[in-house]
Amino acid sequence: MALAVFLGFYLLSQVLIAIAYLVPIGVQRGPEGLEDLLAKLSEGALDPTDPLVLSMSLVSLVVLLPAIMLSTKVARLGPYGLLSSIRLRVRWGWLGWCLLPLLVLGIAMFLLQSWGMFAFDGGLHWNTAAIGQSTVSVQTLTVTILLVVLLVPFQAAAEEYVFRGFLMQTIGSWIPVRVVSTVVAVGVSTVLFAVLHVPNGYNIWGILDVGSFGLVAAVIVLRTGGLEATVLQHALNNIMIFVLQAPGWSEIDLSGEGSQGSPGGFLVTLASSLLYWGLVELVAHWRRLDRRFPGQEAPRFRGPVPPWAGGRRWLRPGGPGWSGAPALGHGSVTSGDPAREPVPVGAGAGAGAGASAATPVEKSGGVGPRP
Repeated sequence: MALAVFLGFYLLSQVLIAIAYLVPIGVQRGPEGLEDLLAKLSEGALDPTDPLVLSMSLVSLVVLLPAIMLSTKVARLGPYGLLSSIRLRVRWGWLGWCLLPLLVLGIAMFLLQSWGMFAFDGGLHWNTAAIGQSTVSVQTLTVTILLVVLLVPFQAAAEEYVFRGFLMQTIGSWIPVRVVSTVVAVGVSTVLFAVLHVPNGYNIWGILDVGSFGLVAAVIVLRTGGLEATVLQHALNNIMIFVLQAPGWSEIDLSGEGSQGSPGGFLVTLASSLLYWGLVELVAHWRRLDRRFPGQEAPRFRGPVPPWAGGRRWLRPGGPGWSGAPALGHGSVTSGDPAREPVPVGAGAGAGAGASAATPVEKSGGVGPRP
């Protein structure tokens, strides 16, 4: 049900996005404009030098986020935050702490991604001898950077919610054996994440690059119990690449074989992902991150066992049954005024839900609040 709703919502949104982009272009530029846009989309859907093409591609991915959340809600799988973390919501405090390893990763990635792009002879400037001159205007570059900063975080979050959220949780829930379900969920989500990048024109090294990123991201999600850290990592990775390529350097071929994947690029991605994972582990250990959250423990009965309960306190605390328990309003915990209805010591034994409102029970050693 969730998958059907997701695919239907996504396909409908793609049609609407196509109409929203193609109709105005067809009216303004005619058939030639439409042919030119379609040709650019087929050559490079994520071309950072063309704001129109880039925005259309990013928006088509951003809609994955509301699509997957709506599908889980319609299928009654849980609240909107089901896919976010073990707390069923985005842990904003933990998200903030993840900015520390992200800063370290950002510096490392910038140095690696921009290696050879700067020259230091007589000052810091672009190494035009190696990368050439920018081929886009300042206005186009500004629009592109704004689009990247505004849309890429949501695009990255959408992909994380689909692959590391929905797919991993769904596949894992189908297999009862925990270890097997974890391995299968991580494996399937990682393979699909890599395979769906094939249309982008990646070669084998490019697919391994994407796959290694997805694999480490899946492990980080399992280790932290949420998507917060990987959403930040994914957004930073894409923003860094788009911004550095946005000027459209004349000596850098964004459609050549080297841009579609290389052994060096694969090793850089793997190393940076492992570095980020290690830093996240350190911060999680430092902050004592709650990685597992099965729920709150029910209040425990700590008073003496009442005569009508039967059994012994530790071996059979429940006795043979609770048929002898006082009826509601006859010496049991009620929703009325505790001061007017004194509660015997053992009366709250089977009424954990109402014990928090009964002060005499807490004072007499019955069901009390969890320390």
